[in-house]
Amino acid sequence: MLGSTADSLFWMFRYIERVENTLCMIESGFQLYLLSSSNLNNEWDAILRTNSIRHHFLKKNNSLDSLNIINFMLKDPKNFNNILILFDKARENARRSRVSITSEVWEAINTCWLYLNEELNKKINESKIQTIIKNTREKIALIFGFLERSMLKNEILNFCYLGTFIERFDNTVRILNTRYYLLLDEKKIRFEGYDNFQLEMILRSISSYRSFMWKNQNEIKANKVSYFLISDKDMPKSLMFCVNETIKNLKSVHKKNFPKNKSYQNALSIQKKIKQKSRNFNNYSFLNSLFKLNMTLAANIEEEFNFQ
Repeated sequence: MLGSTADSLFWMFRYIERVENTLCMIESGFQLYLLSSSNLNNEWDAILRTNSIRHHFLKKNNSLDSLNIINFMLKDPKNFNNILILFDKARENARRSRVSITSEVWEAINTCWLYLNEELNKKINESKIQTIIKNTREKIALIFGFLERSMLKNEILNFCYLGTFIERFDNTVRILNTRYYLLLDEKKIRFEGYDNFQLEMILRSISSYRSFMWKNQNEIKANKVSYFLISDKDMPKSLMFCVNETIKNLKSVHKKNFPKNKSYQNALSIQKKIKQKSRNFNNYSFLNSLFKLNMTLAANIEEEFNFQ
């Protein structure tokens, strides 16, 4: 496969995954805004920090106003990671690699792009936000559905999934890194405002609240949330699940030569690090090291396949 094609496939699905993750965070903040003013500023502050856009937002805003933040994350041109820009990049990569994806995948991406451009170029008020989030997430789910149902199980699909799981790992570790103090042992340290609601907001920002409650008999504890989002092999947004899927796709795309490649070796080192820290992983340096290792892994993939 040409490096330019691999590049487009990889980044197309990094951007689509990033849009989905950002929408989940906006939705969790918006639901809190509708239900309660308690901890609202802390929640928006954490969301802006997770997306590394707090500094840019505060350049033009003096307070953490909910509707201003949502508009900033959805479409403000001063936010280079806004939903409109991200999906435009995804669609451009899809256009470049048009011959490598099925018509169903292309049409689903293009339909989502058309919808976002139509809706986000209008004035967005409170009554429209939930509908935009819901409809966009449904359209993204359709993209992934057609990806799974209509694409051949070959290296083209491998690069789509590599982009997806590298980005998903990045998102989960950013959220944990921003809020790691909530996951410390409750007996050792207690922060003002620490309660189960804060942990619930972490789960909701990764769209994992219901699956966590099913698996943990409706009991929210810091150590259980930590394990669920870091080491649980069955949880699609956990760090362990993401790195396992990355390893599987690297094996497939490298074929028999996979043990020799840096990307595969680095993915294994991430997997090993998570396994070794499974009983004591609640610290900033551990999460920060995983973030850096994942960035290195992404760079390895770009280098090995001559991305252009």
